[in-house]
Amino acid sequence: MSHQHSVGLGATGTGVTTARQYYVLFGFAKVNEVDPPRLADGLTSYSIETGYGFVDLLLMPFLLPFTATSRTVVVRT
Repeated sequence: MSHQHSVGLGATGTGVTTARQYYVLFGFAKVNEVDPPRLADGLTSYSIETGYGFVDLLLMPFLLPFTATSRTVVVRT
């Protein structure tokens, strides 16, 4: 499952930046803050994709006992 958003004209180049957002209490509270505009290096046109990646699925057995989950955030510029 993933979500896609476009800001401005969307991605116009080939740049890709990836970050991981962690949550506790099964997604109720964020552990860290991922800021897509900051990942886009100040550009005004980019696209954001959030979803569960392969690494997130590998981390789930280790994070679920602590009621934690993760999602991958990909910013394309």
